[in-house]
Amino acid sequence: MSYVITLRLAAPLQAWGASSRFSRRMSERAPTKSGVIGLIAAALGLARTDSLERFSALRYGVRADQPGSLLRDFHTAHDASGASMPLSQRYYLQDAVFLAGLESDDRELLESFARALRHPHFPIFLGRRSCPPDGPIVTQTVEGDLETVLREAPWAGTARHLAVRCARHDWSASAGIAAELLIEPRQDDLSGATAETLADEPVSFDPERRRYATRRIRRLAPVEFASLTPTDVVAGSAEVCDPFETVLELESRTSSRNSQEEQQ
Repeated sequence: MSYVITLRLAAPLQAWGASSRFSRRMSERAPTKSGVIGLIAAALGLARTDSLERFSALRYGVRADQPGSLLRDFHTAHDASGASMPLSQRYYLQDAVFLAGLESDDRELLESFARALRHPHFPIFLGRRSCPPDGPIVTQTVEGDLETVLREAPWAGTARHLAVRCARHDWSASAGIAAELLIEPRQDDLSGATAETLADEPVSFDPERRRYATRRIRRLAPVEFASLTPTDVVAGSAEVCDPFETVLELESRTSSRNSQEEQQ
């Protein structure tokens, strides 16, 4: 029996790198598996050097309810002395909303993720630290297989997106929306042999030996939504997690630990 946890990922800016290096930092057009697992690991309070074994058997999929558009940022910076750092170009997805899903036969494991996301140990971001979510990460854990759950879950886009589409195009909400669906095939699914591959299966987040394995991805038939009800996250619709409150709590714990070490 399998279970799936879904996560609504929405923010003004998101950035999901899979092969970015040096001065050109690209973003995939959908959340990566390594990015979503990193987000959950931060919520759980794992250190970068901790084992990722608990995530190894998870199967990942994502639905692009509101794909957003690509933004390029010409990035300049200086170090503490004022000296110029190398120029870089950083790419972001703007105004995007995704529904990500992780499948496991261990429901308690998935529910532990949901609890951590409601009260994250470390601040959580959608890819880069400059990309906090637009509100609490709304999750749901249900019985079922990954593809079915992602196909049957309600559309997760925003009212603003519908308003902009109606204003810019000869389009109405009654026309519906088709959401792209990306699924990681099962290990024994031979039909996935010709699927695309992406190096975003996290093996280690250790800064000194960060490693990722390659996994397969299949682009399935889009999910058609005939009726659209925006699911904007508003105050009171979920337990509110203030990222700045999380930062302050973390600083307080660090300060207290340093004080205790000095006394010893």
